[in-house]
Amino acid sequence: MDLEKEEIVRVIVLEPQKKSYDTISELLKDWFGDYIELTWRSLFENGAEEIKKVQYDLLITEIQFPEFEVSPEDVLEQIMDLAGPSELPVVVFTKAEGKQLPILAFQLGINEYFSKRRLKKNILEHRFRNLFREIYRKKVVSIQMEDSLKRFQDLYGMNQSEIQDLNTMVKKFKKELEKEYEEKLKLENDKKKMQNVFGMYVDPIIVESLMNNSLSLDQKGKEQEVSVLFSDIRGYTTLSEKMKPEQVISFLNEYFTAMTEVILGYGGMIDKYIGDSIMCLFGAPVFQEDHRQNALDCAVEMIQVFELWQPKWDQIYGFTPQIGIGVASGKAIVGNVGSFQKLSYTAVGDTVNMASRLESMAKPMQVYVSEGLYNHLPEDYAKKYRYEELEPVKIKGKEGLHRILSVKPIS
Repeated sequence: MDLEKEEIVRVIVLEPQKKSYDTISELLKDWFGDYIELTWRSLFENGAEEIKKVQYDLLITEIQFPEFEVSPEDVLEQIMDLAGPSELPVVVFTKAEGKQLPILAFQLGINEYFSKRRLKKNILEHRFRNLFREIYRKKVVSIQMEDSLKRFQDLYGMNQSEIQDLNTMVKKFKKELEKEYEEKLKLENDKKKMQNVFGMYVDPIIVESLMNNSLSLDQKGKEQEVSVLFSDIRGYTTLSEKMKPEQVISFLNEYFTAMTEVILGYGGMIDKYIGDSIMCLFGAPVFQEDHRQNALDCAVEMIQVFELWQPKWDQIYGFTPQIGIGVASGKAIVGNVGSFQKLSYTAVGDTVNMASRLESMAKPMQVYVSEGLYNHLPEDYAKKYRYEELEPVKIKGKEGLHRILSVKPIS
């Protein structure tokens, strides 16, 4: 494939070991092909000089260099001094040990931090694709602006001095545009934070429904087909006792944020956070024909996203948490509970009890579903997953034994 020079992402790799560089190079070429251009420097000082002279789009670096008698912590700071002026994104690949190193790295502004001793290819690919997407977005903006400038020059005709003046003006405008974009992004993030805080008092979906008059404050409870999902961290009490209070809050915020993004992506409504547990509804307050599929897809993706976070949590907090998820479908009584000052939309009934029981039974990193959900899945959709039938269980308040299944994606 013939690509323009501007379309290629230029990557410099500072890595003392040829074998490690070859591993990184092979993975990146496999994922991004001709869209990247790699430069390798085995000596830190040579790499530092290269970065000062050449404009790169990404720096991948080790923080332990045999010839460089500087601690990994000092290397991290020197790397950020190098990258700072040009806002060069930085990814660390290191064999250095120490639980404080990744914390320091993220505090300094390192984009990604990976231990060579615990590499998982699928996690690396996910994180690199996200990073390259942002790098490429900035390159496209730059290319478009330069192309517009060239067409302007061709159209009106300009001498070299005028072109240089215009180039300077455009570069200044580009910086202002990027600053404006960052400010808008910050504004959006602040807006989301405000929505999150407001959501502590009134469910966001309820607020939206009230504003468009599709849901009234005095709505009475009604029986409706829904899917209910419960998730819970295994051994959380023991883990939290070993952590500092600020670490507990930091971990929970990361966990709830990651899981909530998945839930909202499948049209779920967060009913409540209970300690380290999450309860959410699908198919209410706005009914969805495919609420069972949404709930099951959501549960499976929650496990997958949780797995992506596990290495980072292990590096920062020193433990690898696990979750269990239960999902049940059937009739439940749904409606608004509370007062104007504190309104909550919730569901009660056997389906809710079943989902809660399945979550408590689920083994670490597994999804358990009810017979009511499984039996109503469209045949073509059901083929997406593998199902393992488990021992029937007795549910509080219901007679007889109930069939349950474990669900896993087909590899």
